[in-house]
Amino acid sequence: MKKIALTAVLLALAIQPALAQKKYDPGASDTEVKVGGSGPFSGPGSVAGQLVKSVAAYFDMVNANGGINGRKITYIAEDDAYQPPKALEVTRKMVEQDQVLFIGGSIGTPTQLAIRGYLNENKIPQLFLSSGNRAFYDPKISPWSLGNSPTNFTEGRLIGKYIEQAFAGKKIAVLYQNDDLGKDYLAGIKETTGTKTQIVAAVSYEITDPTVDSQIATLQASGAEVFASFSTPKATSQAIRRAFDTGWKPQIIIPLIVAQIDGTLKPAGLDKAVGVISEVAIKDAADPQWAKDPDMIAFQAWRTKYNSAVPDPALAASGYNSGYMISQVIKQAGDNLTRENIMKQAANLKDVHPPMNLPGINVETTPDNFRLARKVQFQKFNGTNWELIGTPVSD
Repeated sequence: MKKIALTAVLLALAIQPALAQKKYDPGASDTEVKVGGSGPFSGPGSVAGQLVKSVAAYFDMVNANGGINGRKITYIAEDDAYQPPKALEVTRKMVEQDQVLFIGGSIGTPTQLAIRGYLNENKIPQLFLSSGNRAFYDPKISPWSLGNSPTNFTEGRLIGKYIEQAFAGKKIAVLYQNDDLGKDYLAGIKETTGTKTQIVAAVSYEITDPTVDSQIATLQASGAEVFASFSTPKATSQAIRRAFDTGWKPQIIIPLIVAQIDGTLKPAGLDKAVGVISEVAIKDAADPQWAKDPDMIAFQAWRTKYNSAVPDPALAASGYNSGYMISQVIKQAGDNLTRENIMKQAANLKDVHPPMNLPGINVETTPDNFRLARKVQFQKFNGTNWELIGTPVSD
């Protein structure tokens, strides 16, 4: 009996170091975790690149405070110019040359779709990207991809439901970007309108178009009283300004990805954007109601110290939240810094509240449901700030 007991003790001692052994894939070590991200720092969509720059600035703060679990986070941010071939090129570089553990905090629907296949085939996590394309929220389609936004399709549905309730009997005109981003929004709004309202015109534009003047002329001629502009910042600004300048006064509704005062509404003209409606999931840094909020105070201190080069507070807040979510996953992974475990942790988030999210809007995931963000709240621009309408709504 003593011999058996001694053998059991020796066996336990032999197993214990194995259980405590650290596990690393490329991009991770005792001292460092490498993460890659990309966005448009140049080209027609360059405003959105501020989000990725903000993710990088978030990790400047993290590293200044000791890193995560004693490890420095090296965040490599690349310019993809909002061009799918360029996005694939810089992603392959980050994976094969820079040896990042995973990709996180990127932005851009067509560019992130372009790299999705490569990353999923190689079992490299593609996490917390700012895109609402449905492909990033279905683990059956993309088991290694997980987005950071409500899906564009869901957002389109929510906007359609809002229009049906608030503008019954009105005609709707839609401008949409001629790619997966715009088409998903369009498909969503079509599902939830048509009973009390009617879409009378839907016109597309290309991201490379110098203006959307001709599209606005077509939509104005439809006689629509509600105008949903499913577009990126430059085209959204042009659409708001052009509608105002030509005397067309529909109720304008824009998606949350362009609900930035500095990046979208100021270029349009704040006076011309009064009354624009959008949805939101994060706090407005310019809204005085959050002045004493502890998370907002910390965010503003971070902006001043680490992110002063990014002028748009909404994109800065989105990047801040993305950095927080990446950090959360790395913390949960502990010393098991394999790509498989990183993805496992990302797919098992429980009631997490990113610091810049509105009260009541938490995030969670399960292995069967990657829809991280499932609530939004509508808001209206008053010429200076956004004013919240009602309470958070779910899809």
